[in-house]
Amino acid sequence: MKLTASERFARYLAGQSVDRMPAIEWAPWWHLTLGRWYSENLPADCVGVEAIQDYFGLDKCLQTGVSYFTPASPAVIPGSGVGCMEDEADWARIKPTLFPDVRSVIPQSHFDWLQRTHERGDTLHFFTVEGFFWYPRVLFGIENHLYSFYDYPELYKEMCEAYADWLVELFDYVFSRFRFDFMSFAEDMSYNSGPMISKECFDEFLAPFYRKVIPVIHKHGIPVFIDSDGDITMAVDWYASVGADGMFPLERQAGVDVSTYIDKQPQMAFLGHFDKMCMKHGAQAM
Repeated sequence: MKLTASERFARYLAGQSVDRMPAIEWAPWWHLTLGRWYSENLPADCVGVEAIQDYFGLDKCLQTGVSYFTPASPAVIPGSGVGCMEDEADWARIKPTLFPDVRSVIPQSHFDWLQRTHERGDTLHFFTVEGFFWYPRVLFGIENHLYSFYDYPELYKEMCEAYADWLVELFDYVFSRFRFDFMSFAEDMSYNSGPMISKECFDEFLAPFYRKVIPVIHKHGIPVFIDSDGDITMAVDWYASVGADGMFPLERQAGVDVSTYIDKQPQMAFLGHFDKMCMKHGAQAM
């Protein structure tokens, strides 16, 4: 049996026989990591994600992401934790600058590249958008976002409703053009002691919108993964309840235990769970 990367991944998720396990790195690589590798004789001409994945014998796994921002949207500095809005008046001001025409977010040249690389048979493609915890956090900023569940509950829901409507349109358009192998919602809702919000908050502020968009993704035959760092032990059940098919990256330093998650949600798939802290101790420790 010789399978393409897409066939192998799909069969593995479905619990069917495969020629070998998928071997992927979905989140390549920090510039400091690359600098270290080049100093340790990674060939200097081995440049770019695909070339490095080839060098390490991995299935190629490439991400396509899109943004709800437009050139008219207010600037948000990535990683700063500082948002661009605080209240209803700010939302009314910036909302008209968000949510571009879904036909404009991916150029035809990128669709052509997706199809061409898929047809090689050695490449997985996944699609990423921000989730219903991450997206308001970008707009509110980290601190105001956590207050917003209590200070601006109706505004939070209005923001997510507008985003969900746009995502439904986006998914139907993009996935009718190309079938990705899986997709991910960027969330990072947990830290090393568990979720940053309660189940009650999840059920009220996130779950309704996931239940609106995930069936649209499933209609196109694409499995849905949630990307959340930290201890996801409680969150696994919450995301399972809204139809998610899997989660990653399962950070061992946060005390996660994949066997517990498989016991709780045997229909889900999990990527990661590698204890990277052992790497400094050498090959035998790994």
